[in-house]
Amino acid sequence: MRRNGMTLMELLTVISILATLSAFLFPVYTQVRKRIYVTQCATQMKQIGVALKMYLHDWGSDSPYDVNYLDKLFPNYINDERLLVCPYFASMAPEVVADLHANHRKVFGFPWTSYKSVFPIALDQIARKYPDEHISFAEMYSVLGDRVPIAYCMVHRIGCPDYLHISPKGRKFCFKYCRDPNVFIFPPGHPLWSLEELASPIPPGLLSDLSQPWVVLRWDGSVSLDYGGGWFFNTGEREFLERVWKRQQK
Repeated sequence: MRRNGMTLMELLTVISILATLSAFLFPVYTQVRKRIYVTQCATQMKQIGVALKMYLHDWGSDSPYDVNYLDKLFPNYINDERLLVCPYFASMAPEVVADLHANHRKVFGFPWTSYKSVFPIALDQIARKYPDEHISFAEMYSVLGDRVPIAYCMVHRIGCPDYLHISPKGRKFCFKYCRDPNVFIFPPGHPLWSLEELASPIPPGLLSDLSQPWVVLRWDGSVSLDYGGGWFFNTGEREFLERVWKRQQK
């Protein structure tokens, strides 16, 4: 009687072909998946830009100089706290996001946001103190106009957002995935351990990816993807210097 089936050699051949195809296709799938999250993030930032303009207008200001914490937009201008968190980070660490929201509410009365806003007044103060090292927001605004960056998402490039120190789970996630293990870190319990500059990402961590963009929200409401620079977000400064240099060449 004749048997229909695969021999062991045929089965091993099929398995090896499938494994090879998976090895080729998985990186492609990963990049496509990241790109989808970048698009979703950009859409959320556009909504935040509209809400921010409404918030400032209601408070009697139409100037980027009054941009501050984006979490204050909830619930009157953004009624879904999920819009305040990059969808890529929310998919990676939903329990961390919930813990961050709970702790941030307890301390400040608002939900947490993964998006980092620019503080124009603070940037001007730093530039006055260190004029040879920093560019002021006023200088950038005078050259870039309404295209000046006012907020951005660092998750796609760094792998982690800022302000993770506000909750225990946030700190744990940051130190596990977002920091170079060779960088000296103060041990838990040290009086400086919970400061923002220690809990902020110092790449390259396990989730860092230089092929991914900074997602930039500008004062005119547009959102752009910046693939330039390294680990430090300086889109406004780089665009300012580029435009000034082009003017000098004319």
